[in-house]
Amino acid sequence: MGRRRKRVYALMIGLLVLALVAVVLLPGVWPPEQSKPPVVPTENNTQNSTIPQIDEPQTPPGQTNLSIRIATFNIQVFGESKRSKPEVMDVLAKTARNFDILAVQEFRDDTETTLPIYLERINMLPGPKYAATMSPRLGRTSSKENYAFIYNTDTIRLLAGSNFTFTDPPEGSTADLFQREPFIARFQAANDPSFDFTLITIHTEPDGTPQELSSLPLALDSARARYGNETDFIILGDMNADCSYLSASEAASLALRNSSFQWVVPDSADTTVKSTDCAYDRIILAGTAQAEYGGSWGIFRFDNEYGLNQSASEDVSDHYPVWVGLDSAR
Repeated sequence: MGRRRKRVYALMIGLLVLALVAVVLLPGVWPPEQSKPPVVPTENNTQNSTIPQIDEPQTPPGQTNLSIRIATFNIQVFGESKRSKPEVMDVLAKTARNFDILAVQEFRDDTETTLPIYLERINMLPGPKYAATMSPRLGRTSSKENYAFIYNTDTIRLLAGSNFTFTDPPEGSTADLFQREPFIARFQAANDPSFDFTLITIHTEPDGTPQELSSLPLALDSARARYGNETDFIILGDMNADCSYLSASEAASLALRNSSFQWVVPDSADTTVKSTDCAYDRIILAGTAQAEYGGSWGIFRFDNEYGLNQSASEDVSDHYPVWVGLDSAR
């Protein structure tokens, strides 16, 4: 009996040793968990994905990836009084964001602080940041004005050092051609660096409109000489090019009316806020800019867009912005 008991004990010890060896060699949980397939992110299940979700660039309404909207806007007597009205500044800020570039005429502020304040209001709104370049104060009288180009930095680049004011009188002449000399700058589309173009903005003297428009090709020649290989030119601004300031016969005699130029805003348009019916504000394409124009243009009726009555609209300006769409892919 003693020997049998010893053999039983020995067998039990052996089985225990085998069990311990199995535990050491086969670690894990008992019973083993069922294996689970990895989580694969799908279009409708990305919450567990470790891959960052990247938003596609958003294109402004009504534009393709290669299109830009360029506008001109005479913001009547834009200075300390107008900028002190929050409801007016709200409309002006929202209006600017409808365009990639906005050429503004009639900053009238001897402290030259209205543009920075306007830009700050634009950039307080959601969306991309805007920047600006401004001309010197211009004019023969004490009532001087600045021009500015305000642009969306996501879609437009100002070519460094390109902005300048037309020299008046021009070299070799003693004739003072413009009340407010044209302001000129060269830009580039951010998403297509090969698409660069030059803007020339002007606010003509109403009583001297025919003479100033006759001289405007000189500003174009100056830009061509300065930029060398540039071929896309857009002339835009408050040209007072209608009604009592420019007759049909005077318009027909302008060099700007020959086949080298394309007037985007027709004579039949009304760009004024008040009861007048005049196409004062114009956009003229020259050079290869004409080939990039597909017929998209408009008058931005901020009164309709933002639900303003007549009085509130006139507080903003006596002009509407006008705009043109250009497509670098054309």
